[in-house]
Amino acid sequence: MDQFDEMLRERAMREPCPIPADYAGRVFAVCAALDETEETPKQKRTARHRWPVWAAAVLALFIAVPNVSPAAAAAMADMPVLGAIVEVITFHRYTYDDGHGSANVTVPELSGSDAAQEVSNQVQAYTDQLILQFQKDCETLGESYESLDVTSAVITDTDSWFTLRVDAEEIQASGYQFSRFYHIDKANGQVVTLKDLFREDIDYVTALSDEVRRQMEEQMAENPEVSYFPEEFTAIDPDQNFYWAADGSLVLVFDEYTIAPGYMGMPEFTIPADVYENLLK
Repeated sequence: MDQFDEMLRERAMREPCPIPADYAGRVFAVCAALDETEETPKQKRTARHRWPVWAAAVLALFIAVPNVSPAAAAAMADMPVLGAIVEVITFHRYTYDDGHGSANVTVPELSGSDAAQEVSNQVQAYTDQLILQFQKDCETLGESYESLDVTSAVITDTDSWFTLRVDAEEIQASGYQFSRFYHIDKANGQVVTLKDLFREDIDYVTALSDEVRRQMEEQMAENPEVSYFPEEFTAIDPDQNFYWAADGSLVLVFDEYTIAPGYMGMPEFTIPADVYENLLK
């Protein structure tokens, strides 16, 4: 490092840079608006023969805002979107398009605590799996069209709770939407799933499943356009996707086609507090 760089680093440490309240939103907006580079036909033809090499490298293109300076890193830790547990945010982006298959995968990496790092590792492993499956599908389908889109959003960030939602959509002959939710209990610094909310001696699965089935039947009775598969629905998964709504309600989320026809999208059921509040830890 030359003397000029050293001077800049020392000044950055002495003079923290204030970050506007809407800074995080601007970052997300700019990343979302970035234009893709259009490949030439020759590049597209070449791309189809590079899959094995790209798969081994996990096929990632990075848009990053890493440790530009101690002052900037400290400022990013205060970004309102990801909250106090985050010190640095880096957007990992993977893109691919050869005219027959296309993929656009964008996920954030969290840091600042062991729980944040654990979530980052889980998200990375999950998206790596989606990318490798996309590669296999492209090889199997040949000239048929295949696409994969993965996005993410922070849907809860309070003093006590953090939730990251990762949404994916796969398209082959038809589309399929599914999501994964990652939660951090800031009070104890732990990554949690649905089962972690309830006492070990309690059958929360049956209680929540009965309520979901009740709401299915009620909605279908009230609206002929609503359709579910109540006969095929046996129970929720012990680690069913969920999130806490803004009003504190527990919301269970189901992937497309799992409990309803595709036109119903991804059904969500808000569970009344009196169904589960006595079952919580």
